[in-house]
Amino acid sequence: MNFSMKEVDFAIQKLGDNAPIHELVDVIVAAQITKNAEKGKDDISIIFTKNEVNNEKLFGTMEKTLQLLEMGFSESEVSSAIEKLGTEAPVLQLANCIMAEQNGIDYVIHKNPTASSLCSMRIKIEEELNGAEVKTENFGHEPSQSRDVNLGETSRGKRVKDEYADEFPGANSSMGYSNFEENNVGKRPKQEHYDISTSICTSSLDPDWVEEKVDVDIGGLSKLYRPNPSRCLNRVAAKPPYFFYGNIANISYDSWGKISQFLYALEPEFVNTQFFSAVSRKEGYVHNLPTENRSRILPMPPMTIVDAIPHTKKWWPSWDSRKQLSCISCETSGISQHCDRLGRILTNSGGILTSEQKRDILHHCHALNLLWVGKNKLGPIEPEHLEVILGYPLHHTRIPDVSLSERLNILKYCFQTDTLGYQLSVLKAMFPDGLTILSIFSGIGGAEVALHRLGIKIKNVVSVESSEAKRKVLKRWWQTSGQTGELVQIEEVQKLTSNRLDSMIKRFGTIDLVICQNPSSCSGSKSQGDQTHIAFDFSLFIEFVRVVQRVRSMCERR
Repeated sequence: MNFSMKEVDFAIQKLGDNAPIHELVDVIVAAQITKNAEKGKDDISIIFTKNEVNNEKLFGTMEKTLQLLEMGFSESEVSSAIEKLGTEAPVLQLANCIMAEQNGIDYVIHKNPTASSLCSMRIKIEEELNGAEVKTENFGHEPSQSRDVNLGETSRGKRVKDEYADEFPGANSSMGYSNFEENNVGKRPKQEHYDISTSICTSSLDPDWVEEKVDVDIGGLSKLYRPNPSRCLNRVAAKPPYFFYGNIANISYDSWGKISQFLYALEPEFVNTQFFSAVSRKEGYVHNLPTENRSRILPMPPMTIVDAIPHTKKWWPSWDSRKQLSCISCETSGISQHCDRLGRILTNSGGILTSEQKRDILHHCHALNLLWVGKNKLGPIEPEHLEVILGYPLHHTRIPDVSLSERLNILKYCFQTDTLGYQLSVLKAMFPDGLTILSIFSGIGGAEVALHRLGIKIKNVVSVESSEAKRKVLKRWWQTSGQTGELVQIEEVQKLTSNRLDSMIKRFGTIDLVICQNPSSCSGSKSQGDQTHIAFDFSLFIEFVRVVQRVRSMCERR
């Protein structure tokens, strides 16, 4: 397959000597994509067995496949036509070939088809059809479910209905393509197509709780993603199993574009947690869930710091205007010294502070999450405070052998469950008997806690998380929160092989939701104002894409 010895060794090291060939290939391909993406190449190459195909050609093939599937042709028919005519064949030629084969007509392959030759092919097929004794039911083909469409088949922003017109400038409706299709395969479905450069489907919202849309400045995202009053998904993206990708870090414009490209060109949805909690933080999601009829988790959570931590209200000075946390700090070293120094300034001032002293105190309060815990006394925020603000049970992260700084760190990079719950609330009506979820990079169980708080029964959870401390947190919560289903914990996403996925789908019947929170940590991050900028780990994201594709393909076959 032309893989290097280094690539093969890497894959065997990840999966073991007994791993099947196709799973080793998956790992090598994912590593190749990551390596090329990190170099900033636009023509990411992917090797499938013996053939190397560039990204542009791959996207073109998948886009044509999607169009033919939406015309009502089956997967086997589309595959057969592409195999016969090649990946460079235009959509109209592929459609003509399929129609001919459906009705037992020999199809003549033209190496360099023109608009007139394609029209002639169509007329020949129509003439033979009119003269042939063909039962009516042979013309009615049930629209097939799509195959596992990889990467970003619609991200190129090309209108499906204009595909053949673009390839043959002289072609128009007089070619008879639309009549040919309507007469023989039923009425062409209305195309619901995404153009990533012009339309973003941020959802309609409950008027009482307005989400912060793409006008927020997340690395210049507002330049690319503009609000659209409605959200529409193409059929392939919208079908179950559902997937949900969330990232709470302030990642770059390019990273969001890349995420969208690899998830069916779906537009990111941006929300500020200040509308759901006592912390103000921008979160981004890419998903194929419905957006209508969302609802909040009840009872309502505390919306300000003093509501979440009532004992601070007595000591909170009027000149400290903070209502919500603007960031979550995982710093512990030197905090007590800072608090002592600021306390001395407050005491020595006699209650009359200069504007410069107030600025200095507020700066440290913002950066270090300091709270008013007594008269002229500041103290650090405790993990228990953050658990309440982020919507987790009290003492959720308090487990043996986990230090204070580690607890703060894992809380810094976890979902705010009230905000996430709003996005996932649509699942309650869709799965009244409960659902099985595959949770990639589960963290401390933000998705599971959100679903539980929504009153959605969790039948089973397959959780992938590399951190031992986070696995312990989720396991204890599962055991103490009254769950009756099964929790399966896996350490590394690379161990979630095709065979293992298949066995789990057989075991649980299906997987209803694949959810991922992009893993982050303090390492490799840099602070800029109140925001923390994280380098986007493309290699881990690609693993999520691989799993989503495998699960959707396997569930569809079943």
